[in-house]
Amino acid sequence: MGKGKVIGIAAVLAGVAAASALFMYTNGEEHSQAKDDLLGPAPAGKPAQAGGKGISAGTLAPSLTYQKENGAYVFTFTVQNQTERTQTVTFTSSKKYDYILYRDGEKVKQFSEGKMFAQIYEERTVKQGEELSFQETFRDLAPGTYTLEWWLADKNWPNARAKVTFTVE
Repeated sequence: MGKGKVIGIAAVLAGVAAASALFMYTNGEEHSQAKDDLLGPAPAGKPAQAGGKGISAGTLAPSLTYQKENGAYVFTFTVQNQTERTQTVTFTSSKKYDYILYRDGEKVKQFSEGKMFAQIYEERTVKQGEELSFQETFRDLAPGTYTLEWWLADKNWPNARAKVTFTVE
């Protein structure tokens, strides 16, 4: 094995060790939540079907609502900690959520499609009863029946997803 290859392998191993040490150092700390994502209660609208209400051990309860404003549709996806303790949501990139918008059963748009996301590790703590909310606005939708399916980009919370169907005339 050449000298350059050995140095390259050593550099990669050193980087992995440093990243592991950083992860272990920051994993136990509580991080503040970004204000723009904590919008409080979702606005009035038509709620999507989501899990049950009340305290449910081990779940973040998702909801998806929308309002029509000046011809545009404003959607709010919210997950609320309805467990008996503080939960941690982990993002392995700058992608915090994803969604797919369907029109008459055909995919129109997927949030993550064609985008690149920064490889940033972030943990957010969500205390009992707190919410984590995200908004998107859709304009100029063609007439049809739409379904929007939205989910949290954390593989540890696979059920943190919601769906809503609406009609544009």
